[in-house]
Amino acid sequence: MVKYFVTTLFMGVILLAHPGAAELGQAVGLAAEKNATNLGFDAKKLDAVFAVQKKLIVDKQAPSNVGLIARRGKVVYHRAAASGMPHDRAINDQTVFPIWSMTKPVTSVAAMILHERGKFKLDDPVEDALPELAKVKVKTADGKTLPLAKPITYRNLFLHTAGFDGYEGLYHQNGFWGKTTRAKSLEWIIGELVKEPVGHQPGAKYTYGMSTAVLGRAIEALSGKTLDHFLRKELFLPLGMKDTRFHLTKRTRKRFQPLSVFEDGAFRAGKPAEDELPYAKEVPLYLGGEGLVSTMADYARFCQMLVDGGRAQGGKQILKPATLKLMWTDQLGDIPGYEDRKNGNGFGLGFYVLNDFNRYGADGVFGWGGYHTTHFWIDPQNEIYAIFLCRRYPFSEATLTQFRAAVYEAMK
Repeated sequence: MVKYFVTTLFMGVILLAHPGAAELGQAVGLAAEKNATNLGFDAKKLDAVFAVQKKLIVDKQAPSNVGLIARRGKVVYHRAAASGMPHDRAINDQTVFPIWSMTKPVTSVAAMILHERGKFKLDDPVEDALPELAKVKVKTADGKTLPLAKPITYRNLFLHTAGFDGYEGLYHQNGFWGKTTRAKSLEWIIGELVKEPVGHQPGAKYTYGMSTAVLGRAIEALSGKTLDHFLRKELFLPLGMKDTRFHLTKRTRKRFQPLSVFEDGAFRAGKPAEDELPYAKEVPLYLGGEGLVSTMADYARFCQMLVDGGRAQGGKQILKPATLKLMWTDQLGDIPGYEDRKNGNGFGLGFYVLNDFNRYGADGVFGWGGYHTTHFWIDPQNEIYAIFLCRRYPFSEATLTQFRAAVYEAMK
């Protein structure tokens, strides 16, 4: 386990620094680059990245947090800042996070493994694998319902244009999300979801919701394996992601980062119920859009595979480079409803795609984030990926914009 030490006391906030990138590099299976200039980074400007992590704590945008930057197969930067709040915990390489919607890219990659094997085409009807989807109804403005004008396709699920929501309400309310948090299996909750009228006809609009969870259920039908089993066999074992799963063990529960809730101008400790999902081994609620827990080292292995054109460090080709390029190509176009378009983003197959390349001098940046303020992005042109993890509710957009800007500034 990596040891941390106190370096600064700043405005009442204890800040912990990582002694170097070597330990995480070893955990990820990568070498650490001791001389950042060898990989095009300015060491002093990397210190400014850490200053941003500290400032995010002072500005109450984040509790304890950790950032990682890797380039050309080496860890350039890995530092953690700790808030010192009584309910919070300093982060180390063993810390486990609920990654929420950072599960979506994992499930999307898994689905494209089956696509490459000829199990489905993007514009095939999903009802061929999940017949219950044929009965989905569409809500109309006057409160009535209509049948689907055309079948829901796999492309619709990847692009969130199928019409599925499922995120309405909070965990303790009567909305569909509350029902999901109390569900006992993926099969059951998807069966309930498809009984709900969707908000529009397939392909008419972007509606962020549980489409990727439906995709996960389709993976089960197509592969004959539970999503948990499929991910473990096809991704987690080849990539060495030993702590990524849909449940917490006794060991990993002790390493589960506490939730900080920003409320009335201050942070408070999250309540146990606010973890929202059971993360229990006996509950096979394998939500492919939001259900995984992971660590920095594990998710870095996933990102490294994407940077390496779909190849695992052990040599196994997970996906073809052409398939990955398709996934991070904007395919949403002018379909309405995608609010992140105002931030210069498009949307591919399971990832946002940064269309405003000029901001960073990079072409093809893609990534995604998670409900409790986690995010990553990958820059294949510059052979870079970066990850930021903490546990803050509600999501702080500032952690993404400020951290990413600092990373690219350190390259100049």
